[in-house]
Amino acid sequence: MIIAARAIAFAAVLAAAHAAAGAEFYVAPDGRAGGDGSKSRPWDLATALAHPAAVKPGDTIWLQGGTYRGGFTSQLKGTAEAPVTVRQAPGARATIDCVGGDPGKQVFFTVQGAHARYWGFEVTSSNPKRRTETTGSHPEEISRGGVNSFGQNVAFINLAVHDCSNGFGFWSNGEGGEIYGCIIYNNGWDAPDRGHGHAIYAQNQRGTKRLADNVIFNQFCYGVHAYGSSKAFINHFRVVGNVSFNNGAAKGPTSLAPAILVGGGSPSEDIEVAENFTYSTGLGAASLQLGYGANNKDAAVRDNFFVGPASMRKWERLAVAGNTFIAPQTPVAVEPPGADLAAVNTIFKGRPGGLKVAVRPNKYEPGRGHVIVYNWDKKPEVEADLSAVLKPGARFRVTSAQDFFGEPVLEGTYDGKSVRLPMKDYRAPPPVGRPDYVPPATGPEFNVFVVLSAEPRP
Repeated sequence: MIIAARAIAFAAVLAAAHAAAGAEFYVAPDGRAGGDGSKSRPWDLATALAHPAAVKPGDTIWLQGGTYRGGFTSQLKGTAEAPVTVRQAPGARATIDCVGGDPGKQVFFTVQGAHARYWGFEVTSSNPKRRTETTGSHPEEISRGGVNSFGQNVAFINLAVHDCSNGFGFWSNGEGGEIYGCIIYNNGWDAPDRGHGHAIYAQNQRGTKRLADNVIFNQFCYGVHAYGSSKAFINHFRVVGNVSFNNGAAKGPTSLAPAILVGGGSPSEDIEVAENFTYSTGLGAASLQLGYGANNKDAAVRDNFFVGPASMRKWERLAVAGNTFIAPQTPVAVEPPGADLAAVNTIFKGRPGGLKVAVRPNKYEPGRGHVIVYNWDKKPEVEADLSAVLKPGARFRVTSAQDFFGEPVLEGTYDGKSVRLPMKDYRAPPPVGRPDYVPPATGPEFNVFVVLSAEPRP
């Protein structure tokens, strides 16, 4: 654990040093196309994303605080060694609001280009229109936007993405890339057949796509949805360290959908699902659906903590080890049956009792991390060791992931000792367009916290 934490911190320092080596430019909501990208003459967002000639690999474009309304398309291109970075300015809250002049027209934050990083800002839709639609998968009346990525090897880091159609569309037109450390909730819409819209809708043909250390909850349908028809590609995925819970709940508390789906109508290969955490109120929603219609090649499922039934079907080679499976009745279904799962996994039929606390440091931002708590005995508070995230003397604050923009649940100066986290009934905000909806409670049985540095950044 100590070695891993040091490696993550070292990688983050290298990334920060590399970004600092390039030039810095600025964007503001009242910026202009005729600006020069300086603090005093910032660009508007559309101009900055069009890759002005002044922007070179390794440069950083800072988003000043405020709201950027409309649809935007990024053409930024860096290199593998020196990506271009678009990042929220220190201490600011920068929001891309996917609303257009025509309320019925879809507008997105669309990413093309290559080797660029999009870091720390918010993507949402303030469209107040109701979220119950009259048709299914492609309604004309839904216009909530989201992140649509077609770029090559692009990374989305520590974003907050909520109240869109899909949080992310991460398509195989752009090979490889990463969605890391994002808070993703309340995406999708209701329709007569079911809830629609997922946190991450992903496909991939070449390269490797990483979906890692995201906190994913309360969509109208799936959490991770790596899926497609017989013409799509669902290959080379690393689904690692995510927390996915109560997805589907935005449609209704009893409409829970699988936390993680990987599989579709064409054969999948080279899939890894590792170190993830799932939960659903009542434990009834599927934690993992690995495989769908096609016969698949190879996958590994290791060291996950799955709360809710899991199914893994139609795989030529399937390694399943080190996992904890918890469900009221049959926790695991495997096809074809393999070795004795109980010999290399822990399986509970019902709540196990006790306490599990997991701390995952953020690989890009020192002083940031996630704390995942399963509090089966429903204690009013629990202890968490944050030494993998914080150094003694560091200022920090802790928020509930379900109320990420709300007041901290804890803040102070880290003294190297365990902190005590209140296991209250934190509630996510209702979906925009459904103000009367009350999300299901997870606390005190389960909560996710985000540790954030309170130190001023340069």
